[in-house]
Amino acid sequence: MTQTFDNDDVIRLRVALSRIARLLDRQSRGASLTRTQASVLATVSRLGSVRLSDLADAEGVNPTMLSRIVAKLEDRGLLRRSTDPDDRRVAHVECTDAGTAEHLRVRNERTQLLRERLTGLSEASAAELLAALPALESLADQCSPHNPRKESQ
Repeated sequence: MTQTFDNDDVIRLRVALSRIARLLDRQSRGASLTRTQASVLATVSRLGSVRLSDLADAEGVNPTMLSRIVAKLEDRGLLRRSTDPDDRRVAHVECTDAGTAEHLRVRNERTQLLRERLTGLSEASAAELLAALPALESLADQCSPHNPRKESQ
């Protein structure tokens, strides 16, 4: 049986997720990274060495815009660009040690900020949130542009 979602409930979920994401973003990435730069850095950190074209797809930005973002992160010593030895037209990007450290700093800061907010919840709300985690993870998987289950459907 397929669940039908009331439009008001979908709006409430979207707004709640957006508010949480904005709060964590504003309070953790600092003034040194834009939201997009922080996202690109996190994606490269997660994927390792990645083709620029695959990174553009993962981030949902056009290759020209991504090239500018990567250049700024390169200038700051956070990313390193290299040419594929088998195909000189293909560029790869990876995190430097400083890039990995910055990504981990932001991630840890966001985790701590969220932990602080979670400790303020009532026991009942905390239990409900924990019970909802598998559903939220499933929703995140469905929203991912490179979800293998989504592509096979």
